[in-house]
Amino acid sequence: MYNKYSTRALLATLIFEAVIIYTGAKSYMAGQEEIFKLSLAAVFCLLVPFLLTHAANKKKLTLPKSFQMIFSLFIFSSLYLGEINKFYSKFWWFDLFLHFVSGWYAVVSFLFLIKKSIKNEQGTSQKRFEFIKSLSAFSFSVSLGTLWEMYEFSGDYLFGTEMVKGGLDDTATDLLIMIAAATATSIYYYFKNRK
Repeated sequence: MYNKYSTRALLATLIFEAVIIYTGAKSYMAGQEEIFKLSLAAVFCLLVPFLLTHAANKKKLTLPKSFQMIFSLFIFSSLYLGEINKFYSKFWWFDLFLHFVSGWYAVVSFLFLIKKSIKNEQGTSQKRFEFIKSLSAFSFSVSLGTLWEMYEFSGDYLFGTEMVKGGLDDTATDLLIMIAAATATSIYYYFKNRK
């Protein structure tokens, strides 16, 4: 098995799930439809890191050891703390922090994914090879950030949530912060490995 299932991440996710299910049940009883829908989304989203680990194992791809824990913490922070507990409104920096973390970690995850599947061929300089890997990791991170913004818009449009509170300003700022983190991480990786 390429990626082991983290006992700590599984335990943390079970605790997160219990808290969210309790919150969802309580909000359903109180007639708070938006919180109930967000709770449902969070319950299913918390399964994603384990499903991705399973898929990576089937394809024999390597993920960072911290993948399940970081991903679970990110989902819990975004949906439970950010949306349900209104951290996005209470702390102006919270959304920006999460986008910075996602920009950084998407680059790290991509570099782990390609570590054993992409090899440097003869005739390609180490600098060029590391540049292509860094550029690909950056592009992967930007793509994920864009998909996340589409998820936020879809949630607002389909379920009446308020994930994109500031409209275009919110989306553009989120993407710029995520791109800055991805850029810094990719540049760091390139200069560290170009030899």
